[in-house]
Amino acid sequence: MKTLKLLLIGIIGIVLALNAFLLPFQALAFSTSYYVENFTELEVHKSIGISLDSLSRVTDALVQFIDNGSGDLLLAEDVHGENVIFYNEKERIHLDDIRLLVIAARKFILIMNVVMILAIAIILRIEKDDKSKIGKSIAAMFKASFIATVLGLGFLIALYFIDFNWAFTKFHEIFFTNDLWLLNPNTDRLIQLMPLEFFINFVATWLGRVAIIMGIYVLIGFILPLIGKMRTRTKIQS
Repeated sequence: MKTLKLLLIGIIGIVLALNAFLLPFQALAFSTSYYVENFTELEVHKSIGISLDSLSRVTDALVQFIDNGSGDLLLAEDVHGENVIFYNEKERIHLDDIRLLVIAARKFILIMNVVMILAIAIILRIEKDDKSKIGKSIAAMFKASFIATVLGLGFLIALYFIDFNWAFTKFHEIFFTNDLWLLNPNTDRLIQLMPLEFFINFVATWLGRVAIIMGIYVLIGFILPLIGKMRTRTKIQS
């Protein structure tokens, strides 16, 4: 029974670590305001030759499409004074690949969280006759998640500082079955919208949010149990 409990705590820790990475990523990836703010700071609208209003519209269409498929990728905007369909066919196909990847990722997150809920339910059933162990088990879950998150975060930070471009390339080679992600910055406006600087800023913001969640895990897994032990010790001594 002890082995089963440790296995379940490990599974819960891994799922919590995945949530620490994937939920902040999703919040950023589907935030039109975040994209527009960064695009404006990088002045991509000037290099593309569109107005700020056009920038907002094409960005909203992009985000809504990869989020739920509702964005209009056939919208036309004035680019250097000429009214054209903003996203070309190659870009539209690639964005559809991203949309399908998003659907798969959301299914994966859902399945993993269902597994986590079942694991928690089993642990609660195991410990139904000894409720004093429940708090210790909860702390153990978050300790495991903190360790898993640290390992994952350390790996990503290493990639970020060692060779971000290599990591970016490998990510696309793993998750896409074609080479349509190899966009031409001279002809493809999608990559003009998202220069390498944007992705670097995105990753830095994302990892910062992951670090905040790690702080919450530390609080629940380490600090609160320690405070509880100190209070218990004080009561005994008094």
